[in-house]
Amino acid sequence: MVLPIVKLVILLARQITRPVVHRLGALAKRNRTFRSVIVPIGQGYHSMNFTSQSRLFGVDTQTQAEPLSTDEAMNLGSKLLGEVLVYGVSASFLLYEYHKSSRKEKIKAKNRQNEKAELQGKIQEYWDVTEAEIALLKRKIFELEVKNHS
Repeated sequence: MVLPIVKLVILLARQITRPVVHRLGALAKRNRTFRSVIVPIGQGYHSMNFTSQSRLFGVDTQTQAEPLSTDEAMNLGSKLLGEVLVYGVSASFLLYEYHKSSRKEKIKAKNRQNEKAELQGKIQEYWDVTEAEIALLKRKIFELEVKNHS
């Protein structure tokens, strides 16, 4: 039951990513400063991806990845930044839910501890009453034995 819901949430996150990536790409085309940040991110990711795949497949690691064109690097960088944003938001929600559930657990534990202390207090009270009644009964038995002997 949980797995289809998780898949649905992941699909929703991917669908939300698409407009974000398109907006980031449009922003990178218009804004030179943003482009100067996004293009190196795309180039770096491409280079890192090329190197890791080369090592994975056992190809000579001395060869360097050919740099992407500015448009391709800009698209790749925007896509990567969009994914990072979506995963960052998802991680934030997960952390929020974790902290919320841990607070609830702390409250539950405190309530259980209070109930336990209350029950222990009642047990002690009943024990004291029982001991007092036992002492009273012992005294009455002693008095009856004394009365019976005399």
